[in-house]
Amino acid sequence: MNYCLLESAFLHPNPSRSPLLFLHGFPDSPKMWAAYVQAAKEGAKWSNGRSLYTLAFPNRQTRPAPIPSWQELHRGVLADEVAEAIALLATESPTGKIIPIGHDLGATHFWQYVRQRDGQVPFEKLVALSVGSSFRYDIWEHGLNAFTWLYQVLFSLPHAFRLPALQKLLAYLLVNVAGYRAGRTADVWRDTYHYWDGWLWPLRLPFYLLGAAYQPAFLNFDFPVLYMRAKIDRIATTRAFETAVQTRPNCQYILLDGVSHWFPEQHPQLVLAELATFLCD
Repeated sequence: MNYCLLESAFLHPNPSRSPLLFLHGFPDSPKMWAAYVQAAKEGAKWSNGRSLYTLAFPNRQTRPAPIPSWQELHRGVLADEVAEAIALLATESPTGKIIPIGHDLGATHFWQYVRQRDGQVPFEKLVALSVGSSFRYDIWEHGLNAFTWLYQVLFSLPHAFRLPALQKLLAYLLVNVAGYRAGRTADVWRDTYHYWDGWLWPLRLPFYLLGAAYQPAFLNFDFPVLYMRAKIDRIATTRAFETAVQTRPNCQYILLDGVSHWFPEQHPQLVLAELATFLCD
């Protein structure tokens, strides 16, 4: 892998169960999983017999370089490296399968991996935080909230043009409006390389609002799914997907109140409480 970094966060001496693979989102780093790794080291039942791994996208906190070019991002270089990490861990797994746990862009990449393979993946289970199995952009799904997709413009401009005013504005809005918290936020714009095509959204959105990019919700998965989101995350899922995870006997749906989009790091106890049952079956 040229850009992502796969690390063992907790290596079980005698693994007998599927390993966990944690993948962060934007603008996070593998540090967001510290409470989960610590729980495993302290003997949490859900971690019995399991090794834990983290996969890091390039990020300003732990892996600031190298950053893929826009051309490489367009070709899907990060998706390729996520697939490489999954294949490696599944091959080494005592069960031949893994359990991915992803937030934000991490969950987005895990779901993309599943969709590209039409559900035929080496997943024993999947924990998706904030992001559902596929997206919709139209007003029939989201109403006026569909305009929220314009956030990608705000995310892409600071990295593309490197203007201090845009960089400061992004940090201010993430902290004071969206509830993001981190030890350093002034250079959060460095992680926005993910949104390399965000400047196209003013051109795309008029068509997307009317359903030009409509695709049926992806529901072709048979592994158990734990899906948790904050109320603000509604834009990142679909009614069809949420209905599926609420009605399938092997899936769980948790809607959290009073938390921000970054609840996995800010309120890990809420996620750990669900992992205690979901991973111990």
